[in-house]
Amino acid sequence: MSLPRVAMLISNGYAPDPRLQKQAHTLAAAGCRVTIIAWDRLRLYPATAQESAPPLLAETLREWSGRRVEQPEPVTVVRVRVPAGYRTGRPLLKKMPRFWWHALHELRRIRPDAVHACDLDTLPVACLYRQMTGTPVIYDAREFYAGMVQANVGPEISRALDALDGWLTPRVDAVLAVGERLATRQRALGGRVWIVPNAQALPPADLAHTARPLVRDGLGMPDDALLVVYVGYLTPDRLLMPLLEAVSELPNVWLLLGGIGPQADVVASYAARCPRIQALGWVPVDDVVTIVSSADVVYYGLDAQNPNSYYFMPNLAFTALAVGRPLLTTPVGEIAEVVRAERCGVVMHAPTAEAAIAALDTLRDGALRADLAAQARRLGRSRYNWSSAATELLDAYNCTNIVKNCS
Repeated sequence: MSLPRVAMLISNGYAPDPRLQKQAHTLAAAGCRVTIIAWDRLRLYPATAQESAPPLLAETLREWSGRRVEQPEPVTVVRVRVPAGYRTGRPLLKKMPRFWWHALHELRRIRPDAVHACDLDTLPVACLYRQMTGTPVIYDAREFYAGMVQANVGPEISRALDALDGWLTPRVDAVLAVGERLATRQRALGGRVWIVPNAQALPPADLAHTARPLVRDGLGMPDDALLVVYVGYLTPDRLLMPLLEAVSELPNVWLLLGGIGPQADVVASYAARCPRIQALGWVPVDDVVTIVSSADVVYYGLDAQNPNSYYFMPNLAFTALAVGRPLLTTPVGEIAEVVRAERCGVVMHAPTAEAAIAALDTLRDGALRADLAAQARRLGRSRYNWSSAATELLDAYNCTNIVKNCS
């Protein structure tokens, strides 16, 4: 019996994409032959590649109850090299049909048994292929896409994309949502929804003990210093300014910022003035968990003016829970709702420097931090981990009968 084939569409170059990487290798462990069709807009990566699961994910999947094969096949990556940029607004929309055309050509070549479409910008070509062949489509709704791009494309196109989402969602076989709020939205549009959070493979239990001195000693940080970590894109909607200003004013509070983006120069200027602020630049995916493990607190801010923020439960939050680190966040998004409900961190009362100072002063209390960390670790071990999320992913695929009958 031949292995069922799954084609996964994504509109970035797959560098790799952490969520898709976990999903792809999970499906391979469940007995599927997986091909990722990626849009390499900047022509940075090989046109084709074979990828095995990274060690931590491979270890998780070896113990996962849904595993169907002992030696999963490597995942194939095929990159469509239509040149385009990122965050370019309307000009990008003109390039998208060319990507869809090439992606459709790859789908017709692969002849998959299921198509997995990541975000709304790959869903039209997946649905077209479904109409042509009857192939089931799984829609991975990672964001409120129309809200996410509104600032780049304008309100009219954003409304059109929202309408497109509402038209296509009821026509797919399964919808994956990253959290409760997005799941509620997609159900209201008529989708059959499974919640597959972007949870992490759990690292070794002793990682925190080894990472803490490794990072802190390298920076010359006092043992009693409070270390705050942020790793992600350095963009205005991540509200880094209140945190930068607060740390600048608080003695014995240190801040590590990893990532690139339009506010990199701002971060560098604060780091130049305050030696307790360290700019790490781009952090390789495999190093993120080590840096987060060294922290006392993990920060993530969201701009309430961005319509997508309401639905947000970021990747960094799942990493913090996986290693048992308290979260510090602004009062926006699903992340704030989880932190309040589960008592795994502190929610600032406002997105201001004054609120950040007050929150960090609260987090100086070692006993409180220990309680918050224990709660974060409990959530990571019991609910927000990739073994649990992988089972939800498999359940969604079972509804299409793709995985159900494979050996």
